[in-house]
Amino acid sequence: MTDETNNGGGKKPNKKSSIPKADSDFGKVAASASTNWTANPWLTLKWTTAAEFATATAAYNAILAARQTSGATRPQITKALTVLNKEIDRSLSYVKGYLAEKYDKDNSLSYYPAFGISYYDKQYAMPVDQSNRQDALKLMLEAIESNDFQDKTYGLAYWTGVYTKYVDLVEKGRELDGGISTKVGSKNELKISIKKGLNALINVLKGNYPDTYKQELRQWGFQKDKY
Repeated sequence: MTDETNNGGGKKPNKKSSIPKADSDFGKVAASASTNWTANPWLTLKWTTAAEFATATAAYNAILAARQTSGATRPQITKALTVLNKEIDRSLSYVKGYLAEKYDKDNSLSYYPAFGISYYDKQYAMPVDQSNRQDALKLMLEAIESNDFQDKTYGLAYWTGVYTKYVDLVEKGRELDGGISTKVGSKNELKISIKKGLNALINVLKGNYPDTYKQELRQWGFQKDKY
C-alpha cells in the first residue's frame, strides 16, 4: 500500500509503503498489529487467525533478536582469529630456526612440508584457508615431536595450545555462521507470511473505516512517519 503526494513541477509522486522494509521496524509494526487484532475479535480472515498471526509474529521477533545477538558475537571471533593467525605466522620463524640449526639452512627446506609449511605468495608459510591451516597445525604437532623439538620454547606445549585455540575459534565461527544463515532463512519465510497478513489487515480496516481508516491504521501501528 502506498501514499501519493503531488509535489508539483512535474515531479513523480512520493510513495511510501504502509509496511516498513527494515526488519526491526517490520517486527514492531507486526507486533502492534497482532496486539490490536487480538483485541478486536470481530476482524476475521478466512485463511488465518489472530492466534496464528500472533504466533508467527512472536517467532519472527524472537529469531530477529537471536540473529542480532549472534551477529554481534561474530566480529569478536573474527578478531581473535586474526590475532592468532598473526601469532602463528610470527612463531613459524622460530621453528624454521630450529630446523636450520639442526639440519643446516639448505637442508631445512625439505623438512618444511612435514611441519605444515608450504611455499605461498613468495614465502614459506602455513596455508591461509582455515581447513588447510588447521591440518597444517596438526602436522606441526606431529613434526615437533618426531624431530625432538617438544621441549623448545615454541615446542609441543606451545603449538598444542595454538592448535586447540585455533580449532575452537574456527568451530565457533562456523556454528555462528550456520546459525545466522538458518535464522535468516526462517526469518525471511515468516516475513513473507506476516506481510501477507498485514496487507490483509490494512485492506479490512480501509473497508470498514472508509472515512477514518488513516487514524485506524495509526492506532494499529502503521505509522509511516516513524519508518
